[in-house]
Amino acid sequence: MDWNDLRFFLEVARAGTTLGASRTLRVSQSTVARRIAALEEALGLALFDKFQSGYVLTEAGAGLVLAAEQAEASVAGFTALAGSSERGLSGIVRLTTNETFANYFLVRALHEFRKAYPNIRLELITGDRPLDIGGGEADVAVRAGPRPAQGELVGKRLAVDIWSVYCSPDYATQRGIPRSTSDLKGHGFISVDRKLHVGPLIEWMDAHVADEDIVLRQSSLSNIITGIESGLGLGMMSDFLLDHNPRFIKCFTPKVAHESEIWLITHERVRHVPRVRAVMDFLGGYFAAGHHKA
Repeated sequence: MDWNDLRFFLEVARAGTTLGASRTLRVSQSTVARRIAALEEALGLALFDKFQSGYVLTEAGAGLVLAAEQAEASVAGFTALAGSSERGLSGIVRLTTNETFANYFLVRALHEFRKAYPNIRLELITGDRPLDIGGGEADVAVRAGPRPAQGELVGKRLAVDIWSVYCSPDYATQRGIPRSTSDLKGHGFISVDRKLHVGPLIEWMDAHVADEDIVLRQSSLSNIITGIESGLGLGMMSDFLLDHNPRFIKCFTPKVAHESEIWLITHERVRHVPRVRAVMDFLGGYFAAGHHKA
């Protein structure tokens, strides 16, 4: 049996004629008659008594109307459910990260995301304070740090981030490019404020950068990058951010380098929401394919 023939059965039962059903279904009258005949043959039942004035339900046909209407309702429900899933690819997703990540690679990624999902509106929330994903302050986060410790947080590691010494092309032309810690003497250095980073990175600078060579101390990643780009001095910065950027030159990577991980995370509660899943899948694929280095 062709399930679509149930539509023809119901419309003939409602209209009482193949002509009336053909107008509703927007097909020819002969098509309606042919489909009714095919359904009757498939079921082995006479569903209508055919008269010159129209089609009248037989007892067997009348007994099947309710079941056919239930099947019609089920199909309508299926279609509505499918449509609601499609509409899930719309609405608002709140994405949080620090200002530097947002400015140096997320903006371009989100431009591409907008092309792929024009009905999803992203709200980008930047700041140094990690927002509480579990508490609903944001839906998705891009963070530097270790694997999320909270069991309800799930996600994907985008990269293992290593920090290196960078300079600008102008600085390299004027002062040269140091290729090891022994070459740092006499070079201006933009230092990282202890409030921003601790551990091996600070220890390495304390051991290898003389106080008189520090030209500026910064407490913001964006300000450090701006200082390096302006040619003010050398600086330690994330390979994930700058290694692919032609406005910067990687001088060398210290043997005792600062390493962290870049994570794309969301909460278990919303991970299967279609619009959140779309953001997670897109950004994960975007960085896995290396588009941020283009």
